[in-house]
Amino acid sequence: MNPGSTIQEDARRGALAYQRKTHFVKLVPQLRRIREETNRNQAVAVVQIGLFQDRMRALFDELGVWADRRHQYQAYAAALDKSQRVLRYMVDWIREHRILRDRFERRGLRADFLDAIDTQVIYRTKDV
Repeated sequence: MNPGSTIQEDARRGALAYQRKTHFVKLVPQLRRIREETNRNQAVAVVQIGLFQDRMRALFDELGVWADRRHQYQAYAAALDKSQRVLRYMVDWIREHRILRDRFERRGLRADFLDAIDTQVIYRTKDV
């Protein structure tokens, strides 16, 4: 018992300390239940990234993008795709698209290639 505290306060502190010590025991079954779902979600995410990169590679082949510039176009496509998935409102999409477009055009990337990437990523179609 701490000096100046009541029995109820000590009992409450003791109960909280016990809950903190045994909390991991309650978590183990929950973690085991969600393990398979987490692994499945991770596998789906990896496959989606691979499919996106394959789609972009095919688009770059059609456009005739040089190999030494592909990583920059791929970075633009990945950033644009992430902004389309993460941002919630169309105003944010438009603003982020303009910011990305301006940044990558200043790097010397061709506007027609960026237009084709925009069409593929935003509208999920090809106009090549």
